[in-house]
Amino acid sequence: MKRTFSFWEREEWMNPPDLLITGGGIVGASIALFYKEKHRDADILIVDKGFAPEGASTRNAGFTCIGSISEHLADMEIAGEETVLNRIERRWHGLNLLKKTMGEETIGYEHTGGYEIFTDKKIFDECGKRIPEMNERLKERLGIKDVYKARIYEGYPAIFNHVEGAINSGKLMRNLHRRLAQAGVRTWWNCKVESIGKNYVKFESGFELAPENIVLATNGFSSRLADLSIKPARGFVFVTQPIKKLKWRGTFNFNKGYVYFRNVDDRLLIGGARDVAKNEETTDQFGRNEKIRDWLISFTNDVIKLPAGWEIDIEWSGIMGFTENKEPFIGQIQPGIWAAAGLSGMGIAIGMEVARGLVEKMD
Repeated sequence: MKRTFSFWEREEWMNPPDLLITGGGIVGASIALFYKEKHRDADILIVDKGFAPEGASTRNAGFTCIGSISEHLADMEIAGEETVLNRIERRWHGLNLLKKTMGEETIGYEHTGGYEIFTDKKIFDECGKRIPEMNERLKERLGIKDVYKARIYEGYPAIFNHVEGAINSGKLMRNLHRRLAQAGVRTWWNCKVESIGKNYVKFESGFELAPENIVLATNGFSSRLADLSIKPARGFVFVTQPIKKLKWRGTFNFNKGYVYFRNVDDRLLIGGARDVAKNEETTDQFGRNEKIRDWLISFTNDVIKLPAGWEIDIEWSGIMGFTENKEPFIGQIQPGIWAAAGLSGMGIAIGMEVARGLVEKMD
């Protein structure tokens, strides 16, 4: 039997909002935050299909990164130097906006620096030759000297990036939603949207709302609701049980950023390796790819070389959204319907910047 609502629910809970945002992750929540700052009397409702943000915002590795040299060089071959430098600049400003808006303690920020490690000396030499050039470009763009330096870490040739760090992603999202609640923004969890249209949102339950404006902030799930050229990409992560005298401290990546790992206190967090089965991982279904899991376990044993007997404590997957050129979509889909999606694996770095950009366009 279809659920009926009470008079009180209809009058106080089910009234159409001025702005309805689908997706309660970092982008959707930040849009609500910035929109509320500009429109204090606006009634804003966030809806999310999970009991917590269910894409990548609480299911990532918690890196605050601008990217490794090998990643940048690979991207330059596809998009060109100017596009990639603009991308790095956006990440840097996005991270600073995140820290300024939320406060470093509130998001559990640790300024660790980041290492890109290499097992192939030829690739290291190719990347190492570009360090002076990249440093000069980033000094011009960011005003920071010597971002990258060649190092050795645990016997591996490495390139150190002194501007990077790590956060507690769960803490970030809890505190961001706490702040929204204090500002009067409503959030409905476990509330899946089935379809959207002009002044029209239909939920899986059959319930409908007629908001004045709608924002799609569902990233890798966006193609379910709108015709956007954003491909989903699943990422796998696991965290070990505590390891005595864990040597790896900080944030690390490998192979053009496809593999990433860090310490979380005395545990190792490692994820990625999506390139091992890229076509299979172009999906918005949560799950585990055994080829990727086995590859990461082998990498942990053979390269990171954890002590014998280490064990996995918890493992999970998250869903990212990629555009063809790794540039996010920020704009209007049709009158009254907007979208901010396709963050291409850099949601922590650019999520708030993307959100602010959309709010500026909406006005």
